Amino acid sequence: MTATIALLFLVVPLMAGFVVRTWRPGPHWSRSLLSFGGAFLLGVTVMHMLPELYAEGGAVIGMWLLGGFLLQVLLEFFSQGIEHGHQHLLPGKTLPLVTLIGLCVHAFVEAVPFAAPTIAMDIPFVLGVLLHKVPMALALAAVMDRSGVAPRRAWTYLLLFAVSAPVGIAVGSAMGRSAAPEVLFYALALAIGMLLHISTTIIFESAPEHRFHRQRFVAVLVGIGLAFLAVH
Repeated sequence: MTATIALLFLVVPLMAGFVVRTWRPGPHWSRSLLSFGGAFLLGVTVMHMLPELYAEGGAVIGMWLLGGFLLQVLLEFFSQGIEHGHQHLLPGKTLPLVTLIGLCVHAFVEAVPFAAPTIAMDIPFVLGVLLHKVPMALALAAVMDRSGVAPRRAWTYLLLFAVSAPVGIAVGSAMGRSAAPEVLFYALALAIGMLLHISTTIIFESAPEHRFHRQRFVAVLVGIGLAFLAVH
């Protein structure tokens, strides 16, 4: 199952790049997908992952969650918020290398705990992370497309981003074999802290000027509703 997850994490960003190059989806479609995916991920995290983490790890889990949250704040100084759909670069501007590095580090860290078979078989959580990866990869591909990055270089960047998650799973697998079993458990708490930051930011920032939009609100409700059904 872990190998299947690694393959999905590799293929999904590449498929997103193909979608951007072929169909060029509009911002309204992207924002709805962001809202839905962020709400589903938040619902699965709050209703399913957090209770299990605290039940098994106790109060120390809070420190790892906060560590992941702060790590994501730091990474977004470099990634420019592409993790939650931001596309700040102007036409003609090249993609900074630090942006790509920030995205790759994010993908690497959040993938490490999937080396544990119990996490890889947790279907709601896997779906939540995949739903978060789709708009993230779409945003990265759209930024490169609008910035005029050459197709070969754009696909190379997307491939580097896509490979980061399988590499994280491989490193996590090595850590699980050579260190204490709780290492992957704490890695999961770190990743969930990052995902909490991203999912809440998506919900609050996926609409321009932070205005109330019926379509966005419906997407959030549907995402949370499906998360509730998935974990019960």
